[in-house]
Amino acid sequence: MSSIEEASGSVATNAESARELAGSIASSKVLIDSLAARLDAIGVEASAQRTQAAGDRAEELAGHATALADALDSLRQQVEALKGLLATAIRSGSGKSNRGRTPRSASTASAIGAQEPLPLKGPVASTPPTGIGKRHFFEKIRMKSPAKEKNTLVLPGVDTEADIAAIKTGHANYLRDNLYEVNDRVYGVETPTGSVYPVRGKGFVELDKLEYTALKGLLAHGGSRAKAERDPQIARFSRHMTDKTWETARNVFNQGQERA
Repeated sequence: MSSIEEASGSVATNAESARELAGSIASSKVLIDSLAARLDAIGVEASAQRTQAAGDRAEELAGHATALADALDSLRQQVEALKGLLATAIRSGSGKSNRGRTPRSASTASAIGAQEPLPLKGPVASTPPTGIGKRHFFEKIRMKSPAKEKNTLVLPGVDTEADIAAIKTGHANYLRDNLYEVNDRVYGVETPTGSVYPVRGKGFVELDKLEYTALKGLLAHGGSRAKAERDPQIARFSRHMTDKTWETARNVFNQGQERA
């Protein structure tokens, strides 16, 4: 198992190095393009063309480096999946040794099968999914958390890591565009970052900008609306907030407290 972990770490390091190389080449292209523009401006057309050609080549190389990084990320996912399969097999083998020749249970077989990677569809085929931003988690919302026009929160108790693992290994249902469904929840995957965000479903709550802001106030002030409304960071929005705004935020606050 240690050799697999070393391989996974090595692949991840190489992928990061490839991305850094792509970034360096891209930065070089910017400088080359700037030089080409200056040469063209002073009438050195032949040199400007050669410099521009070098810039085009740099752009091509940066694309190759990025593609290599993506391929390495995909390889790392496969290595991680293999590690999970081996760990499950080892646990299963240990259980068998204790029970003699008792047949493997259906649930264990299902657990092993669930970790086998399937063909990837949609953006995750080329963009490995990463984590979900803190602003989406009820327990991690702070006053500084940015409020967007639409905000989907993850209530306590939702295993988003398992959901993302299912997306990574092809076990989520690809819907369309960048959307995936797993365990009665829908997620989106941003490209090219791979950031995952909750959309709708079981254990998710959707709020607008003012409702999310009100919830931030309640969380910061122990559920007190009066104190939240006096907070300078909330007060500037107060004239747009209605009792319905606060009722919605209160309902989410209560749900989060009950599930925490």
